[in-house]
Amino acid sequence: MDPGADDFPSLYKEHNGERYLTPTDLCARPSKPKRILLVGSCLAETWVPKSTCPCDFVLANNLSHLPEQPPNPIESYDLQIVQLSLRFIMTDNALWNASFLDELAPEQAFEEALQRLHQSLKVILGWNSTYNVLTLCSNFLVPQQNPMGRFAPRYDLRNPVYFVEQLNQYLVKELREYRNVFLLDVDGISSVFGKKNIQDDAMDILAHGSLLSNFAYERDMQRIEPVPRLTEHYAHFRDGYIAAVWRNVLAMYKTLNQEDGVKLVIVDLDNTLWRGVVAEGEEIDGQTNEGWPLGLMEALIYLKKRGIVLAIASQNEESKIRALWPQMMHGKVEIDDFAVVKINWRPKVENIEEILKVVNVAPRHTVFIDDSPVERSRVQSVFPEIRVLGKYPYYLRRVLLWSPETQVPWVTPESAKRSEMIQSQVVRETARQGMSRESFLATLAIELETSEMSSVDDEKFPRALELLNKTNQFNTTGKRWNREECDARFKQGTVFTVFHVKDRFASYGLVGCVVLSGEVIEQFVMSCRVIGMDIEDAVLSKILERIRANGGNLVTAKLVETKDNFPCRDLYLKCGFHQLGQLWQKSVAPEGVAQSPIN
Repeated sequence: MDPGADDFPSLYKEHNGERYLTPTDLCARPSKPKRILLVGSCLAETWVPKSTCPCDFVLANNLSHLPEQPPNPIESYDLQIVQLSLRFIMTDNALWNASFLDELAPEQAFEEALQRLHQSLKVILGWNSTYNVLTLCSNFLVPQQNPMGRFAPRYDLRNPVYFVEQLNQYLVKELREYRNVFLLDVDGISSVFGKKNIQDDAMDILAHGSLLSNFAYERDMQRIEPVPRLTEHYAHFRDGYIAAVWRNVLAMYKTLNQEDGVKLVIVDLDNTLWRGVVAEGEEIDGQTNEGWPLGLMEALIYLKKRGIVLAIASQNEESKIRALWPQMMHGKVEIDDFAVVKINWRPKVENIEEILKVVNVAPRHTVFIDDSPVERSRVQSVFPEIRVLGKYPYYLRRVLLWSPETQVPWVTPESAKRSEMIQSQVVRETARQGMSRESFLATLAIELETSEMSSVDDEKFPRALELLNKTNQFNTTGKRWNREECDARFKQGTVFTVFHVKDRFASYGLVGCVVLSGEVIEQFVMSCRVIGMDIEDAVLSKILERIRANGGNLVTAKLVETKDNFPCRDLYLKCGFHQLGQLWQKSVAPEGVAQSPIN
């Protein structure tokens, strides 16, 4: 529920403090790693006290080799963070001793820095290379100013600001050569909260690249004129910055594990997508959309590009809204960007119920945005798990774009086209009306293509992992996977059978994944987009035939009932398996394998 008026001071603090970059408005189930491994220079050790979960620190200065094993068994770590010392990569006097007129010296210094960066990564990412542990690698803090002054060339390697910026770009390229490693943009976080409040280069060497601290203050007290601590001379946000870094770590971890994700955003129109009640004749001018409404529109389009489905639920006259839409939006947002549009005078809860049914998304994966507290309250009373927004429009863009629940680790071709596939599904269901199920399926001209995957480096793996972790309804066990576990299982012989589907209405892309270990079907997941098309029967038939062809005799399948997986509970029963507790078995002798009519 939206907070009440009395909660505004705490809400203000929440939205302007360490969680500014990582809003918690959409958090339904908080989660965090059970243990983190932090590997880096002595500067990184100051992060440990602010960690919100158990954290082991391993010192790795310069090119010092890592121990053979981390402090705890590697499997006890959900996440590793590595931090490189800028002072080793960019030595103290890398630039200051060279003549400003010598343009070759900084280029040579930069090449040497790249070599040290390359070698340092090989060392500090040793445990990632050996164990494939999920890793976040921090970049370097970019200095605040060019020591040569404001008139010196800005985009020039003689400028330490540009020098470190280029190092960060090279770091990103280097990280692409490693598996399961992602950039932790600590420099971006520093910029957001104000470099002058965080970084020590106002008084320390540029290459130090650290935070404001009172290092060796006791020695400074022995001066003829004792001085107050450094943090009394400069405004600082040191602790808040470190806490913000950890918030970003937790947000990235949550997104990478695809926990609590938002799949559907439903928006009202008047005083939500735009200012005013335009269908009642209010003037459409620059104030109708400028400011936060335009920001919300932009956010929605980016959500769509991430694969989140958009829908409208508004009490209005649809013909008027559609007629006014071009005049209001000027092509910035099309009404067809919304996969489902419900504009009528029916209660919104009824429209939302229909939207959820069409899109086949559970309420807990849905966000509803409305300016009316009555409507927000009514929707949440009917759908308690729906997350609602709308009381404070100034937060909408930031919450929608920056929350870990709306972010994705990668964009697959299927997720990018999700709205179009749902619109095709609506057309398909409309065409189905008035026909028998068998007759309708016969008209679809369904084509099914299956293939096997046995490596996390397979180009289809991100989509398969997305299906395993986001599919709730047609999911025979509900098990969630991470990259490391998949990698380990592939090495043990497990394969993923993935399948693509298309019909005369649309190409649905990769819509399902079956986890197969020898003759055991561990898990069968399939997108709701193709439920009701008998795809699962055809896929299972192909898998059984393949097992039989490889000399198998008896196939075992796991089925664990979850709160949401009702659509797949009869999968093995209808395909001739017999039940043994949570296991189902079927002989794959030639007479036991049914053939599917789907091509």
